[in-house]
Amino acid sequence: MVGLAERNDGMSRRLVGELAVGLPYTLDNLARMIGQHPNALRGKGVVTKSGADFQFFFICLEKDKYATQGYVDHLDGETLFWSGQNSQKSAEKKLRDGTHDTFIFIQQRRKAPFFYYGRVVPIRICFVWEPGTPSHVVFDLPEYRSYRKADESETAIDKTYSSIADDSNKEDMFYSGKPTEQSAFHTIRLKQGEYRKKVLEFWGNSCSVTGVDDPAWLIASHIKPWRESSDKERIDPHNSLLLTPNYDKLFDRGVISFSPRSGRIILPEHHSREMWANFNRLHIDDSVRLRHVPEGIGTFLKYHNDYVFNFTPSDGLSTEDYIESLLAKGE
Repeated sequence: MVGLAERNDGMSRRLVGELAVGLPYTLDNLARMIGQHPNALRGKGVVTKSGADFQFFFICLEKDKYATQGYVDHLDGETLFWSGQNSQKSAEKKLRDGTHDTFIFIQQRRKAPFFYYGRVVPIRICFVWEPGTPSHVVFDLPEYRSYRKADESETAIDKTYSSIADDSNKEDMFYSGKPTEQSAFHTIRLKQGEYRKKVLEFWGNSCSVTGVDDPAWLIASHIKPWRESSDKERIDPHNSLLLTPNYDKLFDRGVISFSPRSGRIILPEHHSREMWANFNRLHIDDSVRLRHVPEGIGTFLKYHNDYVFNFTPSDGLSTEDYIESLLAKGE
């Protein structure tokens, strides 16, 4: 990846040279690296240093009774779902402004070792600036992905963790399955045509919402995004909606979603008068629903509800501006 470490001669560059993805680190180790007292890191979820261009995120996957409510941190392959700070929001501001490289350290539970997962890249963001309510960010872990590709058979995390935990816990601790973007990558890409055929058949050759039945107008859209899906999920027609372009683009971006039970459209809770008018121009209102909810898609729709809907891709384009761009293109 290309971050601040590759562009600036700051502390981030030095840390990239000293830290190794997949290895465990103690807070004492990390404190020495950044010239801080270990107590400055204890009990902290986010650590940085004045004038530096890095921030450490310390993430515990299994919350205990002492954890702040509303946190839903979890790791799914090379995708990290992070709940932000409740009060100062300083980490969110650094993510928004791109002023710091963010280094990720993850432990399964309290008192377990922290393993280093590399730096992160925001995929989707849902910043909440009101104190007392956490923001949520979906991160990609490109350096961890490269690390997993480099050791296809068994990662150093596997090897190290096997010495401190039962085998029964190892799979749940960090990830399950093998990296999807390795030997299976080209095969799965070749299956995209097959996937579309399956989706057309699954949805009866017509749009999941509008009933439009001209295949040239229909897009086979993954419910759970491709990059976050397993090999099996990527070609599973249950992980699909067959949509016209306007619905596909809004759904893919997380502007709209659908109820896993009723199929009714889910719209942004807060929207301007202009956004509502533009929804009407796109023939979208709260009466819209899926024509039916086939058995097996509910799990995927719940994922979309939880981790895609109401998030904004980190491209700097607001939801209002995005909808305006669709209308300008006539989509």
